[in-house]
Amino acid sequence: MQFTLHLSSLIILFSVATGLPLSLLLWMAPWSNRVANQNLGLLLTVSCVISAAQIPIAEHLSQLWAYHLIFSLQLLQGPLLYFYTRSLTQPHWRWRRTDRWHLLPAPAMALLWYLQMPLTPDDQLNLPCFGGTDCDPIYRARFVHRLAAFISLLCYGGAALHLLRPHLQRIKEAYSAIEEVNLRWLTLLIYVYLIATISGIAIEVHGMTVVEPTLTPGQLQAMAPLLLSLLLGWFGLQQRRIQLADTGEIAAPAADGKADKKYQTSSLTEARAATIWSELRRVMGTDKPHLEAGLKIADLARTLKVPAHHLSETINSCARQSFYEFINQHRVDEAAQLLADPSLRHLSVTDIGLQAGFNSNSTFFAHFKKRLQQTPRQYRQQRQQRQVEGSAVS
Repeated sequence: MQFTLHLSSLIILFSVATGLPLSLLLWMAPWSNRVANQNLGLLLTVSCVISAAQIPIAEHLSQLWAYHLIFSLQLLQGPLLYFYTRSLTQPHWRWRRTDRWHLLPAPAMALLWYLQMPLTPDDQLNLPCFGGTDCDPIYRARFVHRLAAFISLLCYGGAALHLLRPHLQRIKEAYSAIEEVNLRWLTLLIYVYLIATISGIAIEVHGMTVVEPTLTPGQLQAMAPLLLSLLLGWFGLQQRRIQLADTGEIAAPAADGKADKKYQTSSLTEARAATIWSELRRVMGTDKPHLEAGLKIADLARTLKVPAHHLSETINSCARQSFYEFINQHRVDEAAQLLADPSLRHLSVTDIGLQAGFNSNSTFFAHFKKRLQQTPRQYRQQRQQRQVEGSAVS
């Protein structure tokens, strides 16, 4: 008897063979945020199992109804994605007993599927047969299970995005360079997860009117989430540990420019804030700590010998800026001076940005243009032209 595999089955096998060792590496990785890595490893393992379970169905090797109990694991993907995001944005977060409630829908749906058997055409949980009289009984019977999986991914994906929004402001209170800790890649991948889920819903709606749809949500589930999990594994292994613990509970400056209400109950007095602000301005002018690429508020606080959260509150209230904005403003001003220096014309714009403390050319250009309404190259050309004109007049 000749045994063959469809191309889709071969792709799934290759992905699972790649994903399982990566999930093991994530689980055992001793570096970075271990809790986050373990959550990501679990997410990747669950995705691999779900994907592998699609192979017997694609090859028509399994007709056992109980086999579909495996697909209840789909209800674990949303919670694990949410907890992975939470473990990255809240460094001290650990699993608690109450968090286990998020995992209960998976065994609950497995129990529901077990109670549905044996399947009957008139089961109340069946999807109506809109396309004709030859509807797949398993496809009809699993409508509630697919709907629950869609709702779970949409809700937990939205909750994960909600965690990422305040995270950006928190890291701006602790870091002067946020490119490696802003989790922009995770935001993008969560959106892709949501788009894949919405695509599955569209396929589901289309399948209601087609007797044998060419693509099912299960087939999409076998491809997209696993590939996304592999990407999450790739970025997750490279993700630096985000350290916010040494900054205390820092509040951002209010949008109207007034000090946050939290400062009214802070241990930092107005007199102490004025002293810190005066010393900070002196240090910024003499020592120029902003020239250090990757400067953190904890580093500057140690130089000033003050608590990091007091320094943050002082910058928020006196400069009406976050630490990130405050430091990069000084870097832009430094870069502007270097660009205007005739003796440094041999240096490229990129070299100037590096000397000013920026570790990313794109970040340098973005901050410079935001502050001076022109690019560094335009600014240098303008200053050179003025110097030439001034020399001609004299």
